[in-house]
Amino acid sequence: MNNPSKLNLGCGEDVKKGYLNIDFEKFKGVDKLINLNNLPYPFKDNSFDEILMYNILEHLNDPYQIMKEIHRISKPEAIIKIRTPHFSSNNAWGDLQHKRGFNSETFKNSNMSSFYSIKSQIITFPHIRFFMRGLTKLNSVFYEKHFAYLFPAVDLVIELKVKK
Repeated sequence: MNNPSKLNLGCGEDVKKGYLNIDFEKFKGVDKLINLNNLPYPFKDNSFDEILMYNILEHLNDPYQIMKEIHRISKPEAIIKIRTPHFSSNNAWGDLQHKRGFNSETFKNSNMSSFYSIKSQIITFPHIRFFMRGLTKLNSVFYEKHFAYLFPAVDLVIELKVKK
């Protein structure tokens, strides 16, 4: 791709048309091989309008530094889309490659709020636990403190907007 404005980090086999698809393994359609733990990334400042990070952040050694690097390579008001296992999910800890879980406060803390604003954030559930969706929309912290291990979630899906 010549001068792409969209980046799909850690794409694996989920290669997306119109994106620069990055992974550390050579899957069919991957445009560039990069170890995402090695910073800085080989991109100029303010390069991307949109960055996808689906099921990758939980694999990386230092998510805080990674998110600072994402901020550097993003254009002002770029959109960052993240999907990661919720800490209560069996998938968060069932994969030996996962290094940590995430909760609804991860991107709300002062470290992240200076770089990003949250456009949307949802906690997903399997169909059998659909009844928890309403509670997490009302008060995700209450759910996480009192019900997360009784009624585990699946993923945390976040859309951030870059502040510059």
